[in-house]
Amino acid sequence: ENVMSPSKMKQKRKAGSKVGPPPRVKTTNQDSRDDIDSRRPSSAMPSSPSRSTPRTSSSRRSSGTPTSSSSSSSRRPTNPRSPRSVKRNKDPSKRGITKESEDNEVIPKVIVEKENKEAQSVASTATGLPSPEVETRQSRIQKKLMSNLRDPDPSLSDLLSVLTDFEQSSHLRRVNACGAIKTLTLHKANQIPLARTKGVVPSLTSVLCAVNATEEERTRCINALMHLCVPEENWKLMYLFPQTPEALARNMADKYPQIRYAACLATSFLAKKNRREVIKNRLLMYAMARVLEVDKNGALDRMSGQDKKVFVGARLCVLKMLLHLSKNRDVSDTLARTECIIGSLVTVANSMEVAANILCIATLTNLTRNPQNAYFLVYKTGLVATMVDHIESISTNPFDDHAECAKCALYALQNLSCTGSCRQELANTPDLLGNVTKAAFRHDYPEQQLSALHTLKNLSDDPFNLVTMTNTPGCTATLLALANNDASCSPSSPRSPTARSSPLSSKGGDTSTEGSTLAERNTMAQYLACDTLATLSHWLLTLSATRKSKDGVGGGFDMNRRTFKQCTWEAWD
Repeated sequence: ENVMSPSKMKQKRKAGSKVGPPPRVKTTNQDSRDDIDSRRPSSAMPSSPSRSTPRTSSSRRSSGTPTSSSSSSSRRPTNPRSPRSVKRNKDPSKRGITKESEDNEVIPKVIVEKENKEAQSVASTATGLPSPEVETRQSRIQKKLMSNLRDPDPSLSDLLSVLTDFEQSSHLRRVNACGAIKTLTLHKANQIPLARTKGVVPSLTSVLCAVNATEEERTRCINALMHLCVPEENWKLMYLFPQTPEALARNMADKYPQIRYAACLATSFLAKKNRREVIKNRLLMYAMARVLEVDKNGALDRMSGQDKKVFVGARLCVLKMLLHLSKNRDVSDTLARTECIIGSLVTVANSMEVAANILCIATLTNLTRNPQNAYFLVYKTGLVATMVDHIESISTNPFDDHAECAKCALYALQNLSCTGSCRQELANTPDLLGNVTKAAFRHDYPEQQLSALHTLKNLSDDPFNLVTMTNTPGCTATLLALANNDASCSPSSPRSPTARSSPLSSKGGDTSTEGSTLAERNTMAQYLACDTLATLSHWLLTLSATRKSKDGVGGGFDMNRRTFKQCTWEAWD
């Protein structure tokens, strides 16, 4: 009898919605106080001077919309009847971007802006482009720079107008204007003022970036730009001009040798104060890679002697610049992950003249000083094979220059072998253990010997390299010979080998400290050989030591102990 039909329940629900009070809504303490104040008579409420017709509680009650305040700090205590209604965000895809969430909680504007900045930074990291915040900061610096530039005098202004007017001025006038500006920049007294004059640097870069500019115009303009990059006071300033990086990148890859050399020299000056900006610029990185591979397919052999000399000089300039950049820890990880540069260095290594080859190997060695670069350099590039070739070349070319390259290669392998995830890959690299073992037995090159022994010691720390090292011909024999070389331990050496914390200096240079005697180096070599043998013995002992098997196999003997007993077969006493 008490059960209602669906039609009666629907009629009762409609009647209750017309007559009954509005449904209760859970609110906070502050909102409940505001609701209580709003239900009081209007005579007891203080009048608000800003509103002539305040809303009453009946109007809110009829609307049926719960009220909430945007924030406790923005609510005025003198006017408690000014709550702001919050619209419900029904689109779940816009959460975190709008100001209201689905739960009717107002998100502060600061949090919204912070989330937007984080999203922009993530997007810029994924695309490799600078974030809007970085661009805004750089644009502010450029605007400040432009505002501080001085106006040119009338004669210089006429030269600049002729330089940039490709339609009205003739080719001869533009060439003469470029020559006049180049002559002005030759004087040291004019280099700093001209760089801070409006229109000088933009005019030069516009000619260098123009497609219809002739060789003579670009030659004079790039020389003028190079002269302005010589003073140290202009290094930071010159790179801030918008077209400077593009102009340098375009002319570094130019086919004319004089233009290429001047652009490489100007870039090497600016890179000293703009390391991060230069490495993050893709155009400059690709231009440097093209300069390094100038002898691709034997291109230098088909050039004249003078042009070949200039192209080789430009390549040497880029190698020196990369060597300078690789010595800075703050940009080492970015440079190591620039595939075009690392690929070019690995390709041209051991194929250039000796001076350039030393710079190339030294640059790659400096990149291994950052432990974060080890995995990428071992697995993503052909650096390890290149280092092995340089270590092997010392046996065929026993000269000081080749010995320097072999020493840098051994330092690189020593750094890479310190990373646990790279030890197995290094040990399995063809000819690596064999060449490192040969280098460990060279007493005439003590620095290479110590570095090779450190590499063997680092590789022995991985138990999976036990079989690889023991199967390498001469590896165990070399370690035993160095460990038993008592003549190398001079009694005049008062210093214990264990007292030296690290054989490398703080700058990552020579393996031995300056002033150390030959006896100290030999003592260190003997200590490293003994340490490596002890590590290999530890893995052998760990492999042979097993627990008692659960099935009783082994006759109940404890296999964790060495018995030092002999077992015979029916021997007579």
